[in-house]
Amino acid sequence: MNNLWILSQKRQQEINNLQKLGFSPIMIDILFRRGYTSITSILEYLQPSLFELHSPFLFKDMEKVIQRLARAHKQKERILVYGDYDADGVTGTALLFKVFKKLGFNVVVHIPSREEGYGLHVEIIKKAIESKVTLIVTVDCGITAVKETELAASEGIDIIITDHHEPLEELPAAVGILNPKVNNSGYPYEYLAGVGVAYKLVQALFSHFRDSLADSTSELDYLDLVALGTIADIVPLTGENRIIVKFGLQKMERTSHDGLRALLEECGLWGKKLKAGQISFIVAPRINAAGRMDTAQMALNLLLEEDFEDAQSIAKDLSKENYLRQTVEKEIFNEIQKQLESDKLPKVIVLSSATWHHGVIGIVASRLVERYHRPVFLISEDGETAKGSARGIPGYNVIKELDQQAHLLDKYGGHKQAAGFSLSVKNIESLRTELNETMQTKNLLLSVEYNVDSTVSWNELNIELLKELELMSPFGAGNPAPMLMTSGLKICKIFTIGKEGDHLKLILEEKQKTLEALAFKRGHELEQLKNIHNLDIIYYLESNSFTGEERLQAIIKDYRDSIIDSSGEIACAGEENEEESNRQVNEKYAILSREILVDFYKRLKEMARDTDCFCWQPDENLEDSEISLLKVFEELGLITWVGGTGPFYLKVNKINKTDLNHSLRYRLLSRDID
Repeated sequence: MNNLWILSQKRQQEINNLQKLGFSPIMIDILFRRGYTSITSILEYLQPSLFELHSPFLFKDMEKVIQRLARAHKQKERILVYGDYDADGVTGTALLFKVFKKLGFNVVVHIPSREEGYGLHVEIIKKAIESKVTLIVTVDCGITAVKETELAASEGIDIIITDHHEPLEELPAAVGILNPKVNNSGYPYEYLAGVGVAYKLVQALFSHFRDSLADSTSELDYLDLVALGTIADIVPLTGENRIIVKFGLQKMERTSHDGLRALLEECGLWGKKLKAGQISFIVAPRINAAGRMDTAQMALNLLLEEDFEDAQSIAKDLSKENYLRQTVEKEIFNEIQKQLESDKLPKVIVLSSATWHHGVIGIVASRLVERYHRPVFLISEDGETAKGSARGIPGYNVIKELDQQAHLLDKYGGHKQAAGFSLSVKNIESLRTELNETMQTKNLLLSVEYNVDSTVSWNELNIELLKELELMSPFGAGNPAPMLMTSGLKICKIFTIGKEGDHLKLILEEKQKTLEALAFKRGHELEQLKNIHNLDIIYYLESNSFTGEERLQAIIKDYRDSIIDSSGEIACAGEENEEESNRQVNEKYAILSREILVDFYKRLKEMARDTDCFCWQPDENLEDSEISLLKVFEELGLITWVGGTGPFYLKVNKINKTDLNHSLRYRLLSRDID
């Protein structure tokens, strides 16, 4: 496969202008390539703040939703929280159930099995009627449940929908819909996970019921659950998601939720500084495994468990489920791989089998996209019916493709790059044919594109560079770890690692300095690499402290022989207009002074003298500058955001003394960059 390495030219003028910030040229180069070209945008990116969370009441239906919930609370109506069986749905369901119970609601909960299928069902509405439920709140589902909502309404059951999946043309006639992807939702950030949307409802609930709480519990206490579901659902870690994950990981490190702590212990992560990648690859798969292999009820029970010993037992069971999932997944992947390599590779992979576990085909489809870089539709047959999972590539919207094939489908829904569907087995061949025919009309590049963030010389590779780049974390979808490129490296050693030799480990060398590198899922390329003596690699950096000593480690994404002519493999984009770049760099911003910060902090301490948590309303004329001061204190750990989006609920922490220069925001805004 001829992969494309895309590298734009270095912006030397911008690097020179912003070196006054104290960053290395590599860091500045990466920031500019990613569109962070002003002091303000760089600060918002590198130092996200809880003070930047949007008000939940920007959802145009939020007031209606809170009014309906307030009535249900007053009249002790029975509420059903209805979720989804993936990690996003499970964490969101646990979140709402915990908060409703905390606030004194009469609440029950249900997560469907994969046999029941995704989303609201007529059978669930009937059971809700029998259970005297009068209000259903969905989590991570419901946006396409038009008929089910009509049935519920006819039986006197109201429905509140919290979801983040793509809506169809017709929306359910619900009491309120909280979904940032709905046109005119009013919400400014569309990439929230399902648990993120549920969290906006939690924020609104605390805003309404805060004064009636007997203790200091707030929305901050649940941010770890939100971070877990957000990372697991692979939504872009930009904007509000970035804030949720950064502070949610910090909360997770000292979580008060017994189930989550037990799971972290089971994963060997309790007591450690957590990274998004660890949650994505170690923790979230265990939550997902329950819903994939059996029922998500086990995962929900874990997150709701209040006895730590019982939680530990459930966490061990989830690990067993995850091991089973890995085994089944590998068997299916290997079977499909053999089939594809014996036939001509189609532009759209559409395969089905009666022996594939329908809970695993989604993750297998993702692996196939990664290997073959083309859309994949995998279908699990069960008698005359079948369920499928679809995964797309950039430029290929699986929901739009399924829209065109709706005449062949019973049901479908999801996102632009990942969707689920059901259909009759007799329609599978027609689906395969039509998807490949429509693909012929598209001009899509069926090869992997790697956007290189910066070229790095051998001499520039060190732990200090890694620590600087880690300021850009948390990393994930929408904010990948910086992709670096280094050329002309000698392979000193190379061998396979892993139980079955699935991965490669390389020792690279230049100028008597070595670098350890790993290439995951590329063990089959060992012989090919043995014939290459000098490599160009694109990779991201990690630290390896397994031996107790912190060492630099490269995670290779792609490589090529340095001797090969690279003409056509690196596409260079032109530089931006220099005048425009300078205009952005030379923005005007408020310069912070030590005196202003000290004076403002004294005011906050005075307000907090007789209370653990206090309400602070910014001065209308000074709101932006005062919030900027709060962000410095937040970064230094002097204050903690407890809740609210204005007014704010704050806690002043007991810290003897700190150095303002430990705050990146202070260092950047206390000097005149111009």
